[in-house]
Amino acid sequence: MTTPTTDESVLWDALFEHSGDAMVALRQDGSVYRANRRYAVMLGYTPEQMQSLFVWDWDIQFSKEVLLEMLRTVNDSDAHFDSRQRCRDGSVIDVELSNNGARYRGEALIFCIIRDVTARKATETRLRQSEERLQRIASQVPGALYQYRMAPDGTRSFPFFSEGVWALGGLARGALSGTNADPFMARVLPEDEAIIEANTQASASNLSHAHTEFRIRHGDGSIRWIESRAAPQQEEDGGILWTGILLDITQRVEAEEKIRSMAITDGLTGLSNRQEFNRLLDHEVERATRYHTPLAMIMYDLDHFKAVNDSFGHDAGDEVLRMVAALTNKQLRNTDLHGRWGGEEFMVILPQSGLAAARDVAEKLRTTIANHDFNRVGRVTASYGVADLAPSENAKSLAQRVDEALYRAKDRGRNRVEC
Repeated sequence: MTTPTTDESVLWDALFEHSGDAMVALRQDGSVYRANRRYAVMLGYTPEQMQSLFVWDWDIQFSKEVLLEMLRTVNDSDAHFDSRQRCRDGSVIDVELSNNGARYRGEALIFCIIRDVTARKATETRLRQSEERLQRIASQVPGALYQYRMAPDGTRSFPFFSEGVWALGGLARGALSGTNADPFMARVLPEDEAIIEANTQASASNLSHAHTEFRIRHGDGSIRWIESRAAPQQEEDGGILWTGILLDITQRVEAEEKIRSMAITDGLTGLSNRQEFNRLLDHEVERATRYHTPLAMIMYDLDHFKAVNDSFGHDAGDEVLRMVAALTNKQLRNTDLHGRWGGEEFMVILPQSGLAAARDVAEKLRTTIANHDFNRVGRVTASYGVADLAPSENAKSLAQRVDEALYRAKDRGRNRVEC
Protein backbone atom coordinates (compact mmCIF):
# COMPACT_ATOMS: atom_id res chain seq x y z
CA MET A 1 0.00 0.00 0.00
CA THR A 2 1.30 3.49 -0.81
CA THR A 3 2.48 5.21 2.35
CA PRO A 4 0.40 8.37 2.91
CA THR A 5 1.88 11.65 4.12
CA THR A 6 1.44 12.67 7.74
CA ASP A 7 -1.56 14.88 6.91
CA GLU A 8 -3.10 12.09 4.87
CA SER A 9 -2.50 9.59 7.66
CA VAL A 10 -4.43 11.82 10.02
CA LEU A 11 -7.25 12.04 7.46
CA TRP A 12 -7.28 8.29 6.89
CA ASP A 13 -7.33 7.64 10.64
CA ALA A 14 -10.09 10.18 11.22
CA LEU A 15 -12.15 8.81 8.36
CA PHE A 16 -11.54 5.10 8.86
CA GLU A 17 -10.51 4.28 12.42
CA HIS A 18 -12.69 6.85 14.19
CA SER A 19 -15.78 6.26 12.06
CA GLY A 20 -18.77 4.67 13.70
CA ASP A 21 -19.15 2.39 10.67
CA ALA A 22 -17.20 -0.54 9.29
CA MET A 23 -15.25 0.64 6.25
CA VAL A 24 -12.96 -0.84 3.59
CA ALA A 25 -11.24 0.56 0.51
CA LEU A 26 -10.86 -1.97 -2.33
CA ARG A 27 -8.78 -1.95 -5.47
CA GLN A 28 -10.42 -2.85 -8.78
CA ASP A 29 -8.68 -6.24 -8.71
CA GLY A 30 -10.58 -7.10 -5.53
CA SER A 31 -7.65 -6.71 -3.12
CA VAL A 32 -7.85 -4.72 0.10
CA TYR A 33 -6.27 -1.26 0.03
CA ARG A 34 -7.25 -0.52 3.62
CA ALA A 35 -9.81 -1.86 6.12
CA ASN A 36 -10.63 -0.25 9.44
CA ARG A 37 -10.52 -2.17 12.70
CA ARG A 38 -14.30 -2.12 13.09
CA TYR A 39 -14.76 -4.04 9.85
CA ALA A 40 -11.92 -6.45 10.57
CA VAL A 41 -13.43 -7.24 13.98
CA MET A 42 -16.88 -7.66 12.39
CA LEU A 43 -15.43 -10.44 10.22
CA GLY A 44 -13.15 -11.86 12.93
CA TYR A 45 -9.83 -10.72 11.44
CA THR A 46 -7.16 -8.18 12.30
CA PRO A 47 -6.65 -5.23 9.90
CA GLU A 48 -3.27 -6.73 9.00
CA GLN A 49 -4.85 -10.05 8.05
CA MET A 50 -7.40 -8.22 5.90
CA GLN A 51 -4.54 -6.71 3.85
CA SER A 52 -3.80 -10.13 2.29
CA LEU A 53 -7.41 -10.93 1.38
CA PHE A 54 -9.59 -10.39 -1.67
CA VAL A 55 -13.25 -9.42 -1.43
CA TRP A 56 -14.38 -12.87 -2.66
CA ASP A 57 -12.59 -14.45 0.33
CA TRP A 58 -15.48 -13.28 2.52
CA ASP A 59 -18.38 -12.21 0.27
CA ILE A 60 -20.53 -15.25 -0.57
CA GLN A 61 -23.44 -13.44 -2.22
CA PHE A 62 -21.65 -12.99 -5.54
CA SER A 63 -19.16 -15.00 -7.61
CA LYS A 64 -15.61 -13.79 -8.17
CA GLU A 65 -16.47 -12.89 -11.77
CA VAL A 66 -19.51 -10.87 -10.73
CA LEU A 67 -17.56 -9.08 -7.99
CA LEU A 68 -14.79 -8.12 -10.41
CA GLU A 69 -17.35 -6.72 -12.83
CA MET A 70 -19.02 -4.77 -10.01
CA LEU A 71 -15.66 -3.31 -8.95
CA ARG A 72 -14.85 -2.27 -12.52
CA THR A 73 -18.15 -0.45 -12.96
CA VAL A 74 -18.48 1.34 -9.60
CA ASN A 75 -18.65 5.11 -10.05
CA ASP A 76 -19.12 8.10 -7.72
CA SER A 77 -22.92 7.83 -7.58
CA ASP A 78 -23.26 6.09 -4.21
CA ALA A 79 -24.60 2.57 -4.87
CA HIS A 80 -26.53 0.71 -2.13
CA PHE A 81 -27.04 -3.05 -2.06
CA ASP A 82 -27.30 -6.01 0.29
CA SER A 83 -24.92 -8.95 0.50
CA ARG A 84 -23.94 -11.90 2.69
CA GLN A 85 -20.46 -12.28 4.11
CA ARG A 86 -18.62 -15.16 5.76
CA CYS A 87 -16.73 -14.46 8.98
CA ARG A 88 -13.41 -16.08 9.77
CA ASP A 89 -15.12 -18.56 12.13
CA GLY A 90 -17.44 -19.72 9.33
CA SER A 91 -20.56 -17.85 10.45
CA VAL A 92 -22.47 -15.78 7.90
CA ILE A 93 -23.82 -12.27 8.39
CA ASP A 94 -26.16 -10.11 6.32
CA VAL A 95 -24.71 -6.74 5.44
CA GLU A 96 -25.76 -3.57 3.70
CA LEU A 97 -23.11 -1.80 1.61
CA SER A 98 -22.78 1.74 0.37
CA ASN A 99 -20.14 2.07 -2.37
CA ASN A 100 -18.44 5.04 -4.02
CA GLY A 101 -15.66 4.96 -6.58
CA ALA A 102 -12.85 7.53 -6.52
CA ARG A 103 -9.28 7.97 -7.71
CA TYR A 104 -6.64 8.33 -5.02
CA ARG A 105 -2.96 8.80 -5.84
CA GLY A 106 -3.68 7.78 -9.42
CA GLU A 107 -5.35 4.52 -8.42
CA ALA A 108 -9.03 3.63 -8.83
CA LEU A 109 -10.42 2.71 -5.40
CA ILE A 110 -13.85 1.64 -4.22
CA PHE A 111 -14.78 2.98 -0.78
CA CYS A 112 -17.34 0.81 1.02
CA ILE A 113 -19.32 1.47 4.19
CA ILE A 114 -20.67 -1.76 5.63
CA ARG A 115 -23.38 -2.31 8.19
CA ASP A 116 -24.17 -5.64 9.79
CA VAL A 117 -27.94 -5.90 9.30
CA THR A 118 -28.31 -9.52 10.39
CA ALA A 119 -30.30 -8.54 13.47
CA ARG A 120 -32.39 -6.04 11.57
CA LYS A 121 -33.36 -8.54 8.87
CA ALA A 122 -34.39 -11.02 11.51
CA THR A 123 -36.39 -8.26 13.17
CA GLU A 124 -38.16 -7.29 9.95
CA THR A 125 -39.20 -10.92 9.47
CA ARG A 126 -40.64 -11.10 12.95
CA LEU A 127 -42.52 -7.84 12.42
CA ARG A 128 -44.84 -9.61 10.01
CA GLN A 129 -46.06 -11.86 12.80
CA SER A 130 -48.44 -11.16 15.65
CA GLU A 131 -48.90 -7.87 17.54
CA GLU A 132 -47.72 -9.55 20.72
CA ARG A 133 -44.40 -10.56 19.18
CA LEU A 134 -44.05 -7.08 17.65
CA GLN A 135 -44.33 -5.49 21.09
CA ARG A 136 -41.71 -7.87 22.49
CA ILE A 137 -39.21 -7.16 19.74
CA ALA A 138 -39.77 -3.40 19.79
CA SER A 139 -37.88 -2.94 23.05
CA GLN A 140 -34.84 -4.89 21.76
CA VAL A 141 -33.94 -3.14 18.48
CA PRO A 142 -32.15 0.15 17.87
CA GLY A 143 -34.13 3.08 16.55
CA ALA A 144 -37.90 2.93 16.52
CA LEU A 145 -40.44 0.50 15.11
CA TYR A 146 -43.69 1.84 13.72
CA GLN A 147 -46.86 1.09 11.83
CA TYR A 148 -48.26 3.65 9.42
CA ARG A 149 -51.74 3.38 7.90
CA MET A 150 -53.33 4.97 4.87
CA ALA A 151 -57.10 4.56 4.97
CA PRO A 152 -59.16 4.12 1.77
CA ASP A 153 -60.22 7.79 1.98
CA GLY A 154 -56.54 8.87 2.14
CA THR A 155 -56.40 9.81 5.83
CA ARG A 156 -53.17 8.85 7.61
CA SER A 157 -52.38 7.57 11.10
CA PHE A 158 -49.71 5.77 13.12
CA PRO A 159 -51.32 2.80 14.90
CA PHE A 160 -48.00 1.97 16.57
CA PHE A 161 -44.73 3.61 17.56
CA SER A 162 -42.16 1.91 19.77
CA GLU A 163 -40.64 3.85 22.65
CA GLY A 164 -37.43 4.28 20.65
CA VAL A 165 -39.02 7.16 18.77
CA TRP A 166 -38.61 9.40 21.82
CA ALA A 167 -34.83 9.15 21.71
CA LEU A 168 -34.76 9.20 17.91
CA GLY A 169 -36.50 12.56 17.71
CA GLY A 170 -35.37 13.98 21.03
CA LEU A 171 -38.95 14.04 22.26
CA ALA A 172 -40.06 14.20 25.87
CA ARG A 173 -41.17 10.77 27.07
CA GLY A 174 -44.91 10.44 26.56
CA ALA A 175 -45.01 13.13 23.84
CA LEU A 176 -46.70 10.63 21.53
CA SER A 177 -50.09 9.32 22.54
CA GLY A 178 -52.38 7.01 20.62
CA THR A 179 -52.16 7.58 16.87
CA ASN A 180 -51.01 11.19 17.16
CA ALA A 181 -47.61 11.39 15.47
CA ASP A 182 -47.57 15.13 14.92
CA PRO A 183 -44.76 15.78 17.45
CA PHE A 184 -42.40 13.53 15.43
CA MET A 185 -43.54 14.34 11.87
CA ALA A 186 -43.43 18.06 12.63
CA ARG A 187 -39.65 17.67 13.02
CA VAL A 188 -39.15 16.60 9.37
CA LEU A 189 -37.41 19.36 7.39
CA PRO A 190 -39.88 20.95 4.94
CA GLU A 191 -37.63 20.32 1.95
CA ASP A 192 -37.72 16.55 2.64
CA GLU A 193 -41.48 16.21 3.03
CA ALA A 194 -42.03 15.79 -0.72
CA ILE A 195 -39.69 12.79 -1.04
CA ILE A 196 -41.41 11.06 1.90
CA GLU A 197 -44.80 11.54 0.27
CA ALA A 198 -43.54 10.46 -3.17
CA ASN A 199 -42.04 7.25 -1.77
CA THR A 200 -45.22 6.54 0.20
CA GLN A 201 -47.36 6.93 -2.92
CA ALA A 202 -45.01 4.76 -4.99
CA SER A 203 -45.07 2.02 -2.35
CA ALA A 204 -48.87 2.21 -2.10
CA SER A 205 -49.34 1.91 -5.87
CA ASN A 206 -47.62 -1.48 -6.21
CA LEU A 207 -47.19 -2.61 -2.57
CA SER A 208 -43.40 -2.42 -2.84
CA HIS A 209 -41.07 -1.90 0.11
CA ALA A 210 -40.63 1.77 1.00
CA HIS A 211 -37.10 3.04 1.68
CA THR A 212 -36.63 6.72 2.47
CA GLU A 213 -33.81 8.79 3.95
CA PHE A 214 -34.78 12.19 5.30
CA ARG A 215 -33.74 14.82 7.84
CA ILE A 216 -35.32 15.90 11.09
CA ARG A 217 -34.53 18.61 13.59
CA HIS A 218 -33.73 16.78 16.82
CA GLY A 219 -34.95 18.03 20.18
CA ASP A 220 -31.42 19.32 20.90
CA GLY A 221 -31.55 21.52 17.78
CA SER A 222 -29.20 19.42 15.63
CA ILE A 223 -30.09 18.03 12.20
CA ARG A 224 -30.25 14.22 12.11
CA TRP A 225 -30.52 11.88 9.14
CA ILE A 226 -33.21 9.21 9.55
CA GLU A 227 -33.64 6.07 7.47
CA SER A 228 -37.08 4.50 7.15
CA ARG A 229 -37.64 1.00 5.81
CA ALA A 230 -41.16 -0.40 5.71
CA ALA A 231 -43.12 -3.28 4.21
CA PRO A 232 -46.72 -2.60 3.11
CA GLN A 233 -49.71 -4.91 3.20
CA GLN A 234 -53.22 -4.46 1.85
CA GLU A 235 -55.96 -4.57 4.47
CA GLU A 236 -59.46 -5.95 4.01
CA ASP A 237 -61.06 -2.50 3.80
CA GLY A 238 -58.66 -1.42 1.04
CA GLY A 239 -56.37 0.55 3.35
CA ILE A 240 -52.61 -0.01 3.42
CA LEU A 241 -50.59 -0.70 6.56
CA TRP A 242 -46.82 -0.29 6.58
CA THR A 243 -44.72 -1.95 9.27
CA GLY A 244 -41.26 -0.51 9.47
CA ILE A 245 -38.23 0.72 11.33
CA LEU A 246 -36.62 4.14 11.79
CA LEU A 247 -32.86 4.37 12.30
CA ASP A 248 -30.55 7.31 12.96
CA ILE A 249 -27.99 7.15 10.10
CA THR A 250 -26.34 10.53 10.73
CA GLN A 251 -22.87 9.02 11.26
CA ARG A 252 -23.10 6.99 8.07
CA VAL A 253 -24.21 9.98 5.98
CA GLU A 254 -21.42 12.14 7.39
CA ALA A 255 -18.85 9.42 6.61
CA GLU A 256 -20.15 9.14 3.05
CA GLU A 257 -19.92 12.90 2.65
CA LYS A 258 -16.28 12.83 3.85
CA ILE A 259 -15.49 10.17 1.26
CA ARG A 260 -17.14 12.18 -1.51
CA SER A 261 -15.30 15.31 -0.40
CA MET A 262 -11.96 13.50 -0.36
CA ALA A 263 -12.60 12.19 -3.88
CA ILE A 264 -13.17 15.65 -5.45
CA THR A 265 -10.97 17.96 -3.36
CA ASP A 266 -7.28 18.78 -3.64
CA GLY A 267 -5.87 17.90 -0.23
CA LEU A 268 -3.34 20.76 -0.13
CA THR A 269 -5.39 23.78 -1.17
CA GLY A 270 -8.96 22.65 -0.53
CA LEU A 271 -9.87 23.52 -4.14
CA SER A 272 -11.56 21.19 -6.60
CA ASN A 273 -9.07 18.67 -7.94
CA ARG A 274 -8.48 18.17 -11.66
CA GLN A 275 -10.99 15.35 -12.03
CA GLU A 276 -13.76 17.35 -10.36
CA PHE A 277 -12.79 20.56 -12.18
CA ASN A 278 -13.10 18.78 -15.54
CA ARG A 279 -16.60 17.66 -14.55
CA LEU A 280 -17.52 21.22 -13.55
CA LEU A 281 -16.07 22.58 -16.80
CA ASP A 282 -18.10 20.14 -18.90
CA HIS A 283 -21.22 21.19 -17.01
CA GLU A 284 -20.60 24.94 -17.41
CA VAL A 285 -19.78 24.63 -21.11
CA GLU A 286 -22.96 22.63 -21.66
CA ARG A 287 -25.02 25.21 -19.77
CA ALA A 288 -23.47 28.19 -21.57
CA THR A 289 -24.07 26.51 -24.94
CA ARG A 290 -27.69 25.64 -24.11
CA TYR A 291 -28.61 29.14 -22.91
CA HIS A 292 -26.27 31.08 -25.24
CA THR A 293 -24.53 32.84 -22.35
CA PRO A 294 -20.87 33.91 -22.20
CA LEU A 295 -18.26 31.82 -20.41
CA ALA A 296 -14.59 32.50 -19.85
CA MET A 297 -11.62 30.69 -18.33
CA ILE A 298 -8.39 31.71 -16.68
CA MET A 299 -5.39 29.43 -16.30
CA TYR A 300 -2.48 30.59 -14.20
CA ASP A 301 0.90 29.18 -13.26
CA LEU A 302 3.36 30.36 -10.62
CA ASP A 303 6.60 31.63 -12.16
CA HIS A 304 9.88 29.85 -11.31
CA PHE A 305 8.13 27.82 -8.62
CA LYS A 306 10.80 25.11 -8.67
CA ALA A 307 13.24 27.70 -7.36
CA VAL A 308 10.93 28.31 -4.37
CA ASN A 309 10.97 24.62 -3.47
CA ASP A 310 14.72 24.33 -4.06
CA SER A 311 15.55 27.42 -2.00
CA PHE A 312 13.06 27.24 0.84
CA GLY A 313 11.88 23.63 0.91
CA HIS A 314 8.65 21.94 -0.06
CA ASP A 315 6.86 22.96 3.14
CA ALA A 316 7.36 26.61 2.23
CA GLY A 317 6.30 25.86 -1.33
CA ASP A 318 3.12 24.19 -0.10
CA GLU A 319 2.34 27.22 2.05
CA VAL A 320 2.75 29.47 -1.00
CA LEU A 321 0.30 27.31 -2.97
CA ARG A 322 -2.23 27.44 -0.14
CA MET A 323 -1.89 31.22 0.18
CA VAL A 324 -2.17 31.77 -3.59
CA ALA A 325 -5.38 29.71 -3.62
CA ALA A 326 -6.78 31.72 -0.69
CA LEU A 327 -5.82 35.11 -2.18
CA THR A 328 -7.41 34.16 -5.49
CA ASN A 329 -10.60 32.94 -3.83
CA LYS A 330 -11.02 36.34 -2.14
CA GLN A 331 -11.06 38.06 -5.53
CA LEU A 332 -13.61 35.74 -7.16
CA ARG A 333 -17.41 35.79 -7.15
CA ASN A 334 -19.45 33.11 -5.45
CA THR A 335 -20.45 31.83 -8.88
CA ASP A 336 -16.86 31.46 -10.11
CA LEU A 337 -15.18 28.05 -9.89
CA HIS A 338 -11.57 27.65 -8.82
CA GLY A 339 -9.54 24.43 -9.11
CA ARG A 340 -6.01 23.10 -8.93
CA TRP A 341 -5.03 21.77 -12.32
CA GLY A 342 -1.81 20.17 -11.11
CA GLY A 343 1.47 21.20 -9.52
CA GLU A 344 1.56 25.00 -9.48
CA GLU A 345 -1.12 25.36 -12.20
CA PHE A 346 -4.65 26.54 -11.40
CA MET A 347 -7.88 27.09 -13.35
CA VAL A 348 -10.78 29.50 -12.88
CA ILE A 349 -14.17 29.26 -14.63
CA LEU A 350 -16.06 32.57 -14.96
CA PRO A 351 -19.73 31.96 -15.86
CA GLN A 352 -21.63 34.87 -17.46
CA SER A 353 -18.30 36.58 -18.31
CA GLY A 354 -16.80 37.56 -21.64
CA LEU A 355 -13.15 37.88 -22.65
CA ALA A 356 -12.71 41.53 -21.62
CA ALA A 357 -14.17 40.97 -18.15
CA ALA A 358 -12.09 37.83 -17.67
CA ARG A 359 -8.93 39.68 -18.67
CA ASP A 360 -9.69 42.35 -16.04
CA VAL A 361 -10.16 39.64 -13.41
CA ALA A 362 -6.90 37.96 -14.42
CA GLU A 363 -5.03 41.28 -14.20
CA LYS A 364 -6.47 41.89 -10.73
CA LEU A 365 -5.41 38.41 -9.66
CA ARG A 366 -1.92 38.90 -11.12
CA THR A 367 -1.49 42.18 -9.22
CA THR A 368 -2.80 40.67 -5.98
CA ILE A 369 -0.26 37.82 -6.10
CA ALA A 370 2.64 40.00 -7.24
CA ASN A 371 2.08 42.52 -4.43
CA HIS A 372 1.75 39.95 -1.64
CA ASP A 373 4.68 39.34 0.68
CA PHE A 374 4.80 35.58 1.23
CA ASN A 375 6.17 34.49 4.59
CA ARG A 376 9.85 33.41 4.31
CA VAL A 377 9.69 33.38 0.51
CA GLY A 378 9.04 37.05 -0.23
CA ARG A 379 7.52 37.99 -3.60
CA VAL A 380 6.08 35.45 -6.05
CA THR A 381 4.59 36.14 -9.46
CA ALA A 382 2.26 34.23 -11.76
CA SER A 383 1.48 34.15 -15.47
CA TYR A 384 -2.11 34.11 -16.73
CA GLY A 385 -3.85 32.84 -19.84
CA VAL A 386 -7.43 33.88 -20.67
CA ALA A 387 -9.93 32.54 -23.21
CA ASP A 388 -13.67 32.70 -23.73
CA LEU A 389 -15.96 30.04 -25.13
CA ALA A 390 -16.36 30.17 -28.90
CA PRO A 391 -19.58 29.09 -30.68
CA SER A 392 -19.90 25.28 -30.89
CA GLU A 393 -16.68 24.83 -28.88
CA ASN A 394 -16.30 22.00 -26.37
CA ALA A 395 -14.63 21.97 -22.97
CA LYS A 396 -11.47 20.23 -24.19
CA SER A 397 -10.87 22.83 -26.90
CA LEU A 398 -11.48 25.73 -24.50
CA ALA A 399 -9.02 24.27 -21.98
CA GLN A 400 -6.43 23.81 -24.73
CA ARG A 401 -6.75 27.43 -25.90
CA VAL A 402 -6.44 28.86 -22.39
CA ASP A 403 -3.36 26.66 -21.90
CA GLU A 404 -1.84 28.08 -25.09
CA ALA A 405 -2.54 31.63 -23.87
CA LEU A 406 -0.77 30.83 -20.58
CA TYR A 407 2.33 29.60 -22.37
CA ARG A 408 2.39 32.76 -24.49
CA ALA A 409 2.48 34.70 -21.22
CA LYS A 410 5.41 32.52 -20.11
CA ASP A 411 7.26 33.00 -23.40
CA ARG A 412 6.75 36.78 -23.35
CA GLY A 413 8.41 37.37 -20.00
CA ARG A 414 6.10 35.94 -17.30
CA ASN A 415 4.11 37.92 -14.69
CA ARG A 416 1.65 38.97 -17.38
CA VAL A 417 -1.78 38.22 -18.84
CA GLU A 418 -2.31 36.90 -22.37
CA CYS A 419 -5.63 36.29 -24.15
